[in-house]
Amino acid sequence: MNRELKLRNLILDRYPSLRQFAIECDIPYSTLMTLLSRDIGGASFDIVVKICQKLQLDPMEIYNV
Repeated sequence: MNRELKLRNLILDRYPSLRQFAIECDIPYSTLMTLLSRDIGGASFDIVVKICQKLQLDPMEIYNV
């Protein structure tokens, strides 16, 4: 399982939708969708940190997949 799929599954396990998660993280939905459909490695570190904080993950867990 790649990083983006793992992250998508974690979000959907805890939130009713990706849109709701983006709202609660205070990040644009389009940014989240781009990150999940392309490569998290190219994302802004600040965005990755926001997502990980909301999911209570260490950012390195995402990068070590």
